[in-house]
Amino acid sequence: MFTIFDVDAIKFPRLSALLGKISTAIELDPSASVALLDEAIFLTLPLNDFALLSALYSSLGSCNVVLHNPLAIRNYEAALDMAENAHRPDLKVDALHGLGRTFLVFGEVNTSLEYGEKALQLARELDEVGKLPKILLTLGLVFGNTRQYERHVAMSREAALCAASLDDTRFHAHALNNWADGLTSWFLALREETGVSRTELLDEAIMHARTSLQLVRQNGFIRLELLAAETLAHAMEQKGNYVEAITHLEDTLQRLQGHGFVKEVLDIHLRLGALLFRLGRVQDGIDELTATHLAATQLGNYPHLADLLKDLCDANEIIGDFSTALNCMREYHLVVLKQMDYRSQISAQIYAAKMDLERAQKEVEAHKNRVDQLENFNRSLAMQANEDPLTGLPNRRALDESMTLRLTAANIDFAFIMCDIDFFKKVNDNFSHLIGDDVLRQIGVLLAACLRSNDMAARIGGEEFALVLDHCKHERLIETCNRIRKIVEKYPWENVAKGLRITMSFGVTSYHEGDTLKSLMIRADDALYRAKRNGRNRVERS
Repeated sequence: MFTIFDVDAIKFPRLSALLGKISTAIELDPSASVALLDEAIFLTLPLNDFALLSALYSSLGSCNVVLHNPLAIRNYEAALDMAENAHRPDLKVDALHGLGRTFLVFGEVNTSLEYGEKALQLARELDEVGKLPKILLTLGLVFGNTRQYERHVAMSREAALCAASLDDTRFHAHALNNWADGLTSWFLALREETGVSRTELLDEAIMHARTSLQLVRQNGFIRLELLAAETLAHAMEQKGNYVEAITHLEDTLQRLQGHGFVKEVLDIHLRLGALLFRLGRVQDGIDELTATHLAATQLGNYPHLADLLKDLCDANEIIGDFSTALNCMREYHLVVLKQMDYRSQISAQIYAAKMDLERAQKEVEAHKNRVDQLENFNRSLAMQANEDPLTGLPNRRALDESMTLRLTAANIDFAFIMCDIDFFKKVNDNFSHLIGDDVLRQIGVLLAACLRSNDMAARIGGEEFALVLDHCKHERLIETCNRIRKIVEKYPWENVAKGLRITMSFGVTSYHEGDTLKSLMIRADDALYRAKRNGRNRVERS
């Protein structure tokens, strides 16, 4: 149903007023809500508020499903597109579920199952527990349409328990109603297939339908009350409680007609006519079905018109009015042909919708790939800008950025070390620049391997490197640098080039209050110079 979004009432007074009307009307009058939603969408489109548009299109689709209008497919397509634009996967769940529900209404069970499963998977990935009951209900109806009533009942039970745990009264009531309907259908299927009447299924169905009715009446869910009333009457009919079922339906009609849920009201009249026959009140049943037939013809889009005509034909045969029965049968065949043609039209619309969805999804995927390529390119540029290409260590620019953050932190505690390779020019002269590059690469690997994750090693030029050691106590600092020095010295450089020997010298300093990167580098460089002057392959401290 409609998702509430904050809209600036001062800046958008007309839209704000419309959203208020929609949230009230959508449960009571779907026909009126369609016009309100169309106007709200018209006002929202120029704002590029994709999240609000997605919610509005989903609500419009929900109304059109209730009105049995295939435009619902297009509405949910638009909702899915807007959810993608808004980067709102939670709204995408609603649109996917809406498509599943719509395809189910128009008989595309496999497609309904596909979208229902997508919605369920995404809802669980997002931990959108509040959306699970409605998705489970739709999947339950898919199983019901394929005569897998035990699964229908199981899914409805899970939806009811989930909604109850969330204190979601509306979907709790809806799930109980579907649970009851599944049990009744299961009872009928077992009796038809095996001849066994498991009346305990009907008892449970009546119990759940009564609970559903109680909840919807307490909360004013009119459409759900009409559905639950018909479900309860159906279970009572199979149990043989005709009088109670008729009284119950007549009371419901007296209170709830005129709210725009025409098809649900006609379903109740159709059930009432069948009950009157069961009770032996054949003429009353004929009168009820004749009035229902007239209303259904005027409506022009009643999905159970064929069933209605079949019942009228049988009833008129019972009283001997064969002429009327023949006319009903002729109309029945015409309706069946029209329904076949209508289903073909719906199938064509569904096929077109599927193509549109596939195209839109391909466009989204292509856009995502372009974005991913751009992000990868940007990351590559960032790495090139901050990474030394030879050693893979951060470069001087990265060191500057890191030191800026460290020097402006609340608690500053680090040591700064300058180090370089002893007699590196001789390596290049005696072994070649290629071997020199190999040495630099391996030094980069060794330095990185010696440091903790929060420390830093950077190549700042030629054979010169800088180290930053966070929270390294003074007594451990020289020890740590000597450990690194020894690792470099003892590395099997003979594997790189025969006769090669590499050592490094280190100049160490600690942060003093007021230090800058320049002052730290000056002190560390002075210490490094002393290490060189005092024989190299050693650590000096400033």
